[in-house]
Amino acid sequence: MRFPGLVALLCLAGCGGGKRGPAPLPATVIEGATWIGEHGEAVADSVVVVRGNRIEAAGPRASVTIPTDAQRVDAAGLFLIPGMMDLHVHLGATGGPGFRPGDYTPERIRKNLDSYLYHGVTTVRSAGTERAEGFEIRNAQRAAPVTTRLFTAGRGFTGVRGHPSQEIGDIARQPATPEDARAQVREITAQQADLIKIWIDGKSEIRIKPETVEAILDEAGRSGIPVHAHIRYYQDARHFFAKGGAGFLHMIRDRKAADFEREFLDEIKKRQTVFVPTLVRQELAWLYRDHPERLDDEEVARLVSPETLAAVREAAKKMPAPSALQKEEFALAMANSKALAEAGVAFAVGSDGGSQNDLHGLMTHRECELLQQAGLPPKEVLKAATRNGALALGKSSELGTIAPGKLADIVLLSANPLEDSRNLRKVSRVMLDGKWVDRGALSLK
Repeated sequence: MRFPGLVALLCLAGCGGGKRGPAPLPATVIEGATWIGEHGEAVADSVVVVRGNRIEAAGPRASVTIPTDAQRVDAAGLFLIPGMMDLHVHLGATGGPGFRPGDYTPERIRKNLDSYLYHGVTTVRSAGTERAEGFEIRNAQRAAPVTTRLFTAGRGFTGVRGHPSQEIGDIARQPATPEDARAQVREITAQQADLIKIWIDGKSEIRIKPETVEAILDEAGRSGIPVHAHIRYYQDARHFFAKGGAGFLHMIRDRKAADFEREFLDEIKKRQTVFVPTLVRQELAWLYRDHPERLDDEEVARLVSPETLAAVREAAKKMPAPSALQKEEFALAMANSKALAEAGVAFAVGSDGGSQNDLHGLMTHRECELLQQAGLPPKEVLKAATRNGALALGKSSELGTIAPGKLADIVLLSANPLEDSRNLRKVSRVMLDGKWVDRGALSLK
């Protein structure tokens, strides 16, 4: 039996006689750069094809076909890396000497995000001080990001009057009981937070109780939200991890890595748990006191308002000399970072940007420099700033490397980051979600 009507319909659909599908998305070809690959290999005279907001192809020139419809960008002499990531920031703050709740506005959040984007940081994770405005910005940009991608923990947890309430007031959640903590985890779940943050630090009488930490981890596990902890002491980190913690902010600094239990280290590597050591936060206790000339950097003037810069300068003059304990803990954090990295533990970059005297974007690069000073080779620092950040976010299929199918967040540098991590600051061009960023037009102050 014949079905002439059906044959005609099929012909219209597939034989070119009917409506055509949507026109292919435009392509951009970045050619001639040295592409730094996923494992730190340098590919000279590379070609990266971007179509829409995705990477279509990447490799040596001889292996990549350049589409005839492409806009071609000559990147000879430049170095091509994925967009960088900072997994420890606090948005809605100027980064001045004081945390002022009144600064938390949509305008300030966007300026913070633009500051990261200017520095080639195309993804950030806000760790525990986010409120409704931040969620609104995050939700709006998931469909079409116009500035640095935002992942957020909402409001994090601490003990009653625990750290950092002395710095930021009651923004952090302070559940009085495990039951209160469970109810608040359900609130965070309803907000669709990307993670949960716990501060486990401070004096023992106000530090969040172990049973409350366990309640948060258990309740979060029911909804599949990963929990990351600000840590300082080994036993706190050990307990948190044993009960299902997903990652660490800051570095353990009361015990040498050589004294960590082997089982603890083996399980960290098995679960691909990521440390975000945030070394710069410790250094900032004396950095500008000892080196006020750093505030004369032209990048500081470009990114920081005169009011904030004047306040940071004044605060630096009044900073006390670092205590012996501060110096000892910093040295231990540096040594432990090197030891854990050499043992195969994954590291990502985090600056604590937005906290006291912690300038957004600039301190991301200072953290990269400190990781190198701690003993990580530049190749590993680059991995920490890109691939491992995506690993910690659970977004390795979308971000963190230059590969077909991934989102086109790309940075071009004018110097080789495999020679010196300070070269990560030498940003020439930034692409976010397949579109070139006009860095000069970003709202930074």
